[in-house]
Amino acid sequence: MIFTYNRIVKNKNQVEYSYQNIDIQLKKRFESIPNIVASVQKYLEHEKSLFERISMIRTQYNDKSSLENRVTSEIDISKWLSNLKLTLENYPDLKAIESVIVLQKTINELAEQISAAERGYNASVLTYNNSITVFPNNILSGIFNFRKAVFLEIAPQNLTNPDVSQLLKG
Repeated sequence: MIFTYNRIVKNKNQVEYSYQNIDIQLKKRFESIPNIVASVQKYLEHEKSLFERISMIRTQYNDKSSLENRVTSEIDISKWLSNLKLTLENYPDLKAIESVIVLQKTINELAEQISAAERGYNASVLTYNNSITVFPNNILSGIFNFRKAVFLEIAPQNLTNPDVSQLLKG
């Protein structure tokens, strides 16, 4: 009887532990995604300004009719490209596509970790529920008021992928 009681309590504790794992994964997602999105936004803004600057210098170059004015524009773009090259050499990982790939990988990894935690929770619930409903454990469960745990169901909002484009709009 003591062995059965202890096994039921351990199974109940496992359900609670599994639920906490889900909570940890959700907190991790809520903390990670906004930070990564913010860094992607910041870099995309940098990249946008980069293309705008190139376009402006190119327009100035094309609009200037004299050779002297074109040379001035060429000097401007050469200086600017030298600074850009130096920046990229110092920060070789500053590529928007890589930032977006990191964001995508993080979202996928977190979703997989949450899913694994949810499966672990439901497996713990199944084990616990089985341990309190089989004979003769059900008699002991009734005496000590052990109640069935509820399986985790996927909320409708979790059936769709997060809309990262809304996050990137800032």
